[in-house]
Amino acid sequence: MVDANQVLTLEEIQQACNVELVDKDGTKQTFGDLIKGKRVVLIFIRHFWCTNCQAYTYQFGKSIPPSSLPEGTEAFIIGCGTSSPIPSYLTRTSSPYPIYSCPSLDLHKLFNFGRTLRGSNNGEKKTYMSELGGGFNRTWLSLKHNLLKTPGHGLESVRGPNNQNGGEVIIEKDGTCSYIHRMQNTEDHTDLEDLAKIIGAEYTPLSEKDKSYPN
Repeated sequence: MVDANQVLTLEEIQQACNVELVDKDGTKQTFGDLIKGKRVVLIFIRHFWCTNCQAYTYQFGKSIPPSSLPEGTEAFIIGCGTSSPIPSYLTRTSSPYPIYSCPSLDLHKLFNFGRTLRGSNNGEKKTYMSELGGGFNRTWLSLKHNLLKTPGHGLESVRGPNNQNGGEVIIEKDGTCSYIHRMQNTEDHTDLEDLAKIIGAEYTPLSEKDKSYPN
C-alpha cells in the first residue's frame, strides 16, 4: 500500500497536468490550467452521495473560508463522477469553493488514492464525523438528501464509484507538492484544524449548528 503521506513527485504532477476535469457546467479544463501560477489546496472527495464527504466539504467552507487563506492560495474540491451532480452538491454543502470532477479517475490513479469501503479500524471518529452518527444514520442521510432529491444521479457512473477514496493535496506555486494525505478508509480526511495549520490559514471553530450538518 502506498504511504498515506508520501508527497507527489514532479513527474507525477507533470503527468497530472494533462488530465481533463469538468466543472459544474460540464466545461472541460486540464488540471494543469487549474493549478498554473498559484498555490492550491485540493480536497479530493469520495463519490458525490457520500455523507461523510458532504459534511467535510460543508465544514471546510465554514472553518477555513476563502478569506482565511494565505495570499496567493486557492482551494478546489474535486470529485470522481460526472459534472451532473456538482450543482446540487454545491447547493447542499454551501461550498464557497469551486467544485470540479475527474470522470476518468486518472488523477486518482496518478496520485495513488486508494479504493476501499472499509471504515476506521479503531472506531474513533475524526472531528468532522463527530455528529454524523453510525452507519445506519449516515445511510439514511444519504437517501434523504440524495436519492429522494436527485435520483437521476444514483448510478456510480454519474456520482462516482462507491469505493473510491480521496484525500488532501497542497501544490505550491513552483509546482511541487508540499503535502498529501491519502485516505486510508472512508472516514479519513485530514482534520480541518490540522489542515488549517498546514495551509497557514486561520481556523474558525464550528458552531453547534454547523457541527450538526447535514442532520
